[in-house]
Amino acid sequence: MSIEEILIIIWWATVGVITLIVVLLLYLMFRKYQRNRRLQAIAKVTEQLAKADSPLNQYISTGERSRKMLAKSKIEQKAIEEMLIHRLSLSRAKSEQERIMELSEYYFADMYAAELCSSRWSHRINALLYIEQFQMTRLKSDLLVALKRKNCTGDERFLILRILATFQASEIMDELEPAAIQYSEIQLLQLVLLIRGELLDRLLLQFDKYSPKLRYTIIDSLRINNIRTQDVLQLLEQLIYVNDKEMRIRAMKALANFGYMSPEAADRMEQELAEQQLVSWQERLMRVKVINSTRDERFLPYLEQMVSDDAYEVRLQSAQALLRYRQGAAILEQMATDHPDRFAREMAQEILERRNYERNVG
Repeated sequence: MSIEEILIIIWWATVGVITLIVVLLLYLMFRKYQRNRRLQAIAKVTEQLAKADSPLNQYISTGERSRKMLAKSKIEQKAIEEMLIHRLSLSRAKSEQERIMELSEYYFADMYAAELCSSRWSHRINALLYIEQFQMTRLKSDLLVALKRKNCTGDERFLILRILATFQASEIMDELEPAAIQYSEIQLLQLVLLIRGELLDRLLLQFDKYSPKLRYTIIDSLRINNIRTQDVLQLLEQLIYVNDKEMRIRAMKALANFGYMSPEAADRMEQELAEQQLVSWQERLMRVKVINSTRDERFLPYLEQMVSDDAYEVRLQSAQALLRYRQGAAILEQMATDHPDRFAREMAQEILERRNYERNVG
């Protein structure tokens, strides 16, 4: 093959590549133009819908329906969807929220149900996010079907479980253990935090049957949701003495948030402190927090002892806890001058200085 022929081939190849690039750029520009036009059209319709006298706003505010509310095109449908999401994020009135959800179900439930079957992952995810925001309980059966599909990804599965938990669907109970295996503790906590009422009672009844990871999460959810029932108190008081160290720490943290112990639990806590059993500094810290929350004067001597603890956090929490007692400041003042342990003296001085500074600033 001559040099001229090679150059001709290179020239045509270059022309072909340039042509392909130009065609691709023109296609992308056209797509962008179409997208911008669509967004502008949606924005224009949304602006009309946002007016106070629009049929949509009238319905949301008063419940009065109008034929003008019907969506005549996909543009109008998308604008209504965005408008309802916006109003739902702003609304604080339960009646308005219920109307928004009712209207969203009327307009979009069938569409979202169809999109759950889409071959495109993005369509399925978007449908799930809208179902969650609009709380479309009517689609629960569709969600359960989607959960069993082979193409259901981990992200989709998590969203479906979160929606089922929001709906207080009983089916979520059988999915918690598999979720504990598949997802992180933070994700699992998102699910458990949503569980209330009868389902929460079931969780507590079956507590001992669950895996440690799920039990840890249940304990944390009780603390975060500030659940203060007699059953919860009894459970936490039992858990602070189990063999599982992590379980004990989390249970004590939740018990400290509870702010109360039964007399029997307080007696046992006092006995444990008196025996001075060797436990980790994290557990000693949690014990101080439990004591601090109850403000039972029988624990004063133990707080004094723990101001000289090896761990700084334990010393700090113990000294701060002492200040909550009537004679706590006097005890700290004496410790600041007379205590044989240098760390205890320094901690007492630090806490007293902080208190005096806060008083002066306040």
